[in-house]
Amino acid sequence: MSAPFEGLLGNSNELKIIQFLLPLGSLEFNISEIARGTGVTRQTLEPVIRKLNKWHVIKIASKHGNANYYVMDGNSGFIEVFEDLNNRLIEQMLGEETLEEIAMCSLEQHIKIQPIETPTYGVKNGWITAAGVAGEDWSNINRSERGNYARA
Repeated sequence: MSAPFEGLLGNSNELKIIQFLLPLGSLEFNISEIARGTGVTRQTLEPVIRKLNKWHVIKIASKHGNANYYVMDGNSGFIEVFEDLNNRLIEQMLGEETLEEIAMCSLEQHIKIQPIETPTYGVKNGWITAAGVAGEDWSNINRSERGNYARA
């Protein structure tokens, strides 16, 4: 299966760079690392990198020695458009049934990892109390129930 952009728009070096950097968010890469990640030579990438930088698709995030490190330019309106296009292309490639399976699996994982609420504790009249009890009137709690609380 071809990469989403490549499947619709062809196999340009500009698209290879965008496809490489887009899912990696704010991770920084120098030209050599982008070349390895895209399978395009460094010499071929240098003018493409300059063009994408000029168009504010990517930006120089940092400089270490003589090496510039690039990221997608989050301030550019291009990123949102690329992400939307990428998602729509993936939806077309996968199909409705596969997307529903992914959604169900994601929902199941979300349900499994819901955090367990831990009780909060407070102190009332020198007694350590569990959540919901700290604000209650202690005169309403009989002596047998008070044994469930520790002395602070």
